[in-house]
Amino acid sequence: METAADKPNNRERRKEVGKVFFDLSKYLLTTVAIGSLIAKEVNALTTAVAAISSFMLMALAYYITPLDKEDTI
Repeated sequence: METAADKPNNRERRKEVGKVFFDLSKYLLTTVAIGSLIAKEVNALTTAVAAISSFMLMALAYYITPLDKEDTI
């Protein structure tokens, strides 16, 4: 029996939303890394908040993205 999460349109939407969250986390980490190279002073609190936010976005992207049909038991 198919649940709402297994319907084809819903699976594709979840894949795309997961990709968006993963891309946001990459952009956030890249911005902080480049900013720390350019800035004269690096604020440790800002860097820590950005890193934690980025990892939370990655975890959310991993949780949202559905497994492939072959990976399920």
